[in-house]
Amino acid sequence: MRILHCVASLAPRHGGPTVAVLGMVRAQRELGIDAVILSSDDDVGGRLDVPLRQWTDHEGVPVLFLPRVKARQHTLVGFTYTPEYPVWMRKHVGEFDFVHVHTVFSHPANTAMQACRRTGVPYCVRPLGQLCHWSLQQRRLVKKLQLALWTRRNIDAARFIHCTAVMEARETASEGFRSPCQVLPHGIHMPPRITDARAGLRSLLCLPAERPVVVFMSRVHPKKGIELLLEAASRLSPSFDLVIVGTGDADYLAGLQQKASALLPGRVHWMGFKEGEDKWRVLQGADLFVLPSHSENFGIAVLEAIACGLPVVISDQVALEDEVRKHALGRVVRLEVEPLSQAMLSLLAAPAERAEISTRAIATAEECFSWPAAARRLIAACRAHLPAA
Repeated sequence: MRILHCVASLAPRHGGPTVAVLGMVRAQRELGIDAVILSSDDDVGGRLDVPLRQWTDHEGVPVLFLPRVKARQHTLVGFTYTPEYPVWMRKHVGEFDFVHVHTVFSHPANTAMQACRRTGVPYCVRPLGQLCHWSLQQRRLVKKLQLALWTRRNIDAARFIHCTAVMEARETASEGFRSPCQVLPHGIHMPPRITDARAGLRSLLCLPAERPVVVFMSRVHPKKGIELLLEAASRLSPSFDLVIVGTGDADYLAGLQQKASALLPGRVHWMGFKEGEDKWRVLQGADLFVLPSHSENFGIAVLEAIACGLPVVISDQVALEDEVRKHALGRVVRLEVEPLSQAMLSLLAAPAERAEISTRAIATAEECFSWPAAARRLIAACRAHLPAA
């Protein structure tokens, strides 16, 4: 079976979405599926330094990159206008058995879905939370217009909407799409164990050996609730440091740094984007992971923290909340300062509970969220919609 994954961007700075699609395709290929990716060369407004218009090995996966049109305006950057994308799709989509489209409001996603509709190639769409209530309220009029013009028609023709958690499926289904929602969680490749991670992180931050560290790791964006985290941390005794890992809009980041300096002087460390061993070193060296997001259709960063053995504190708007509760992997709280503050305090004050959660977290990640298992589920879902031989 040949599966084409259509994405708007493989920018590393997109974090979870990029990690997920690369992991998904690698796992499918390891199971004997001819899975490949078609992407623009977008790098969150910049351009990836990659070969264009030719198949290339990108992080162990065959990818064909096409050039997007340069744009500075935020909405246009998000739309990722890539004029060669529909041309390529019309010419080559018939070479594939199934197409997996990632995101719903980008130009590549809609032209991919449209090409599939017109040629009869079966496809599914993974909305990445863009059809959840919070996301639909952001730039609401633009999204409402786009849905009316072509996106709803494209989604309605999909064989299924690939949701990664029950929460995402529930909110997406409430928008009245004709396509059924199918819950197929992401997987994860278990990270390598870094034996000196704890000492190494504190050495890097110039902190005492036993100083507790709380880590936030995700895109730096208003959606992620970082302001709430800073407020909550400021209500606790200054017995720990906070690490922020991720990048985002420069002006927004500067505003957050100014707020952090006022609320938690000298205790917030801005580490920027991390990947590979550097990322695992931070997660395995910390004591607690916090993500008070306003909306998260899955939460790959949460899963990565769990795989590193970190207890987590997340908002009840993060779709992995059911798994965190089911396996007792930390705390799930309302999107308010006081509950978040108390949850952080309860875990920071309980080293024995954190150690118990750590062991359980690693076992849960290995058992329930391996990429081979996730890939098999997705392959079976795609095969169910292929024409009978």
